[in-house]
Amino acid sequence: MRRVSHRTFRYVGMMFCAAVLVCSGCSTVPVTSLAFLPEAVSIQKSAEPDAGEPAQKESASPYHQQANKLVQQALEHYSNGELNRAKVLLASAREIDPGHIGTFEIEAQLSYDMGDRNQFLQSLRAIRAASPHDSEKQSAIGTLFFQAGQTQEGIACLKRAIELKPHDENYALKLASFYEQAGRTDEAHKVLLKALHTTPGSRRLPIALGRICEANQQWSQASVYYAMVVNHLPENHVWRKQRARCLYYSGNFTAAFEEFSTCQKNDPESLSLAEMIAFGDAALQIGNLEKAQSVFDDISVKYQRQLLHVEILRGLCAINRGQSTSAKSIIATARKKWPTDETLLEVAALIPAEQPTAR
Repeated sequence: MRRVSHRTFRYVGMMFCAAVLVCSGCSTVPVTSLAFLPEAVSIQKSAEPDAGEPAQKESASPYHQQANKLVQQALEHYSNGELNRAKVLLASAREIDPGHIGTFEIEAQLSYDMGDRNQFLQSLRAIRAASPHDSEKQSAIGTLFFQAGQTQEGIACLKRAIELKPHDENYALKLASFYEQAGRTDEAHKVLLKALHTTPGSRRLPIALGRICEANQQWSQASVYYAMVVNHLPENHVWRKQRARCLYYSGNFTAAFEEFSTCQKNDPESLSLAEMIAFGDAALQIGNLEKAQSVFDDISVKYQRQLLHVEILRGLCAINRGQSTSAKSIIATARKKWPTDETLLEVAALIPAEQPTAR
């Protein structure tokens, strides 16, 4: 007999990595606002000598001390909205101490505020060059390069951050998101897989890998990664459902049915309408007609509205279970709402004719 199944839900995974820039180790600022440099207090700390440093270090570098004063003045003018004056002071500070990191950081913000994209990028490059061993700055500058359309420079910065701290999964996740946004999902997958080998206990990396596989419709592989998450978090039904959906799409209906059953058993309200439909269809596919009909009946009762594909599946379950009267009632009711639907007509034709009662 022909079985009619309907795959109605579609999952689209988008990996979001919140980007922050840490300048001088004093504060973090969301780059989504592009206020990527430290706020006033943080820049001031960047410009001033570290309180923990010996006093003779500052006195031994009078040029740096003079540059600090000019950077501090530039910061005050910047805070007052006097951008041009701040820019002049920064130029003077750089003449005194060409490598002063504070001048690059404030100038980058100034350039952005004044709409000078070229200077903005030059400042980012200067910060990057001045901080070759600072993974946080490499990561943050990489994010800004990427947002500015300089994809390759952004990727290079993130690769450097990973080299500096290979066990920090955040950098791998961010680089993978760059690759994904650039449409280079194969490279994103490689980055995450390498990071997973470096950090085998991670929970976020297999989730990110699962989402990439889903986006590429690699359902079986996605289910493997979600299984890793479920092993770490057996009570978390979000990822168990995610695995069940991937198993369902991959055609592994037996495993999908088991995972959906576990979710329903532990939390009867955890399954969405789409997941309930997949659950019922998986039961139908493996021949568990009783459970399939129970699930589809629950859908009809719970959502109090007819769904064509659900009514078709209810009818098929009843037919396969030999419940001709029930099947006839289900299909007849559905045909009142969808009188010309061809699939309903086909299912109706499958209902065995009633045998005349012997007298």
